[in-house]
Formats: sequence, C-alpha cells, structure tokens
Amino acid sequence: MLQYLKNFFCELVQILVALIIGFVLAMILMSVAIYFGFTNAYSTNVNALTVKILGIPIYELTKSGTEYIGKSIGIYMGAVCGICMALSVIAEEFISCAHRIRMKLIESLFKF
Repeated sequence: MLQYLKNFFCELVQILVALIIGFVLAMILMSVAIYFGFTNAYSTNVNALTVKILGIPIYELTKSGTEYIGKSIGIYMGAVCGICMALSVIAEEFISCAHRIRMKLIESLFKF
C-alpha cells in the first residue's frame, strides 16, 4: 500500500511539473509572438494588427496616434496555454513510458 501511494504521488508530481513547464512555454511563446507583432506593426505602419499563433488570434494591436495599444484576447490565450500544457503532459507521459520500458528491458537482460 505504501509503495502504491509513493508511485501515485511521484506520478502526480511529474504531471504537475509537466503542466508548469507547458504553462511557462506558452507564456514565452505568446510573449515572443506579441513582440514580433509589435515589431511588424511599427514597421508596416498599419492601423490594426491581430497577432496569431497557429491561426488562433491572441492579441489585437490598434494604432492610437503614433503608438500601438494592445488588447489581449483572453479566451484564445487560454486556449493556446491549454494546448501547450496538454502537449507537455503528453510528452511527459511518452518519456515516462519509454523510461519504464527501458528499465524493464535492462532488468530482464541482467537478471540471472
């Protein structure tokens, strides 16, 4: 029973770490996309620009005088964040499964 709880909490921690990594990667991805959106807006001098990631609009830039004012599109930013978090959990599960298979293979090879 104690070993079962230990394994459960170990997997729980792995999933939580994967979720945190996915969240951080999503924030970095969106920050870089918004930065390049501002750069593109100032270089092309358009009145409005929508920043997109994989076709999903996450940020709207509107020209106000000589500057651009940004407005986040919260629901879509959340969707991008959710996608990144889900992908990181899937990657963690693949890595964890591959590690378990590798360890079982090593155990079977060196079992006397």
